[in-house]
Amino acid sequence: MIELKKISAHFDLKVVGNEDRMIQRVTALANQQADGLTWAKADQYAEKIKVGTLLVNETINFEPKEGVTYLITKKDAKLTLSLIMKEFFAPSSDYYLFDDTARHRKNPNLKIADQAFIGQNVTIGDGTVIHPYAVIEADSVIGKNCVIKSHTSIGSEGMGIALNPETDLLEKLPQIGNVVMEDHVDIGPNTTVRRGALGVTLIKEGCKIGALINIGHNCIIGRNVILTCNIVTSGSSVIGDYVYIGVNAMIRNGIEIGEKTQIGMGAVVTKSLPPNVVAYGNPAKIIRTSES
Repeated sequence: MIELKKISAHFDLKVVGNEDRMIQRVTALANQQADGLTWAKADQYAEKIKVGTLLVNETINFEPKEGVTYLITKKDAKLTLSLIMKEFFAPSSDYYLFDDTARHRKNPNLKIADQAFIGQNVTIGDGTVIHPYAVIEADSVIGKNCVIKSHTSIGSEGMGIALNPETDLLEKLPQIGNVVMEDHVDIGPNTTVRRGALGVTLIKEGCKIGALINIGHNCIIGRNVILTCNIVTSGSSVIGDYVYIGVNAMIRNGIEIGEKTQIGMGAVVTKSLPPNVVAYGNPAKIIRTSES
């Protein structure tokens, strides 16, 4: 627990609301907690806060809500949050370097190759097979009957950054979330699934994910999705159930792909797509419904 007063004093922040709060954790805006600190980058996001403490830039417009405390920064809110987390909340690098593979090898219902790395506080369901040189980082949750191929990285750090004008250096927003992978998921070789920044990156049941794929932080990949190979799903994108994405496609951050939609090879998807369509091209355009 950290006193809100300590945080506000350390970073010269204005407090609106209960300055006697105690902060236990940093959370995503979608997972607000009474003892949590979260942030908003624009007016419409600030309106979503219901409990806890919200960090915003002084240019953000908001109506104070009962039960919510506001921290006001003169700097970029993402940068300020990054600095707060580094000072008070982020685990040390050692946390992600601890090798807990030996504990999982004791489970006779798992197959774990030599040279695999499994971090601490990881859960792995029975029937899962982990190939050589796969890395499963701390806090990951792996379901039953999954296959994780060689040189795959599950739970690696995402790319949350903000420029610090005082140092002229890029500051990382510590990525303290995790990856949750449900049952019957296959992950091909040399693929990266990045952990959530403050919440979860979710791979739902039955997904088949090929080689050389990057799944960004906070993504949600729906049930029975097929990602072929050389695909990028950028951060916070949402891929609906039964979607098919062809070779070398790229999905912009923060957009949604409706269920059963098919995306052709080489497509660059810059806008959200509805369910049951076929789209391809750069930028991707809807060609027809997927039922035709």
